[in-house]
Amino acid sequence: MKKIVLTAVLLLSMSALIFAQQPRGGNRSTPEEMAKRTTEWMTAELKLTPEQVVKVDSINLVFAKKQAEQFQNGPGGDREARMAAAQKLNSEKEVALKPVLSKEQMEAYKKALEERRNPPGGGGRGN
Repeated sequence: MKKIVLTAVLLLSMSALIFAQQPRGGNRSTPEEMAKRTTEWMTAELKLTPEQVVKVDSINLVFAKKQAEQFQNGPGGDREARMAAAQKLNSEKEVALKPVLSKEQMEAYKKALEERRNPPGGGGRGN
């Protein structure tokens, strides 16, 4: 159960990061732009090696494309179905990242996503 909650939080954090960085005027970022921003963030946050950057960028692109497709063709207004699909996608991404990142980097990745979701002193959701 804890793993599911963490996965949901991580995915929501990534979604929030992506939507927060969208250009003004309603234009959506392309999967390539989303992957690039995520890779840049991970490179700085996790201090990736050049070899890791190449691999992480490829993984981020694959999952940004899957996320965009899911957003376009997903389960519509069914929130639980959307959350389940997003959770599954995030779990798949973690599996793909695990052999590329060191144990410490993976822990830092999860912690950084959690902190983005619930900033210290931020009280969680800003609703």
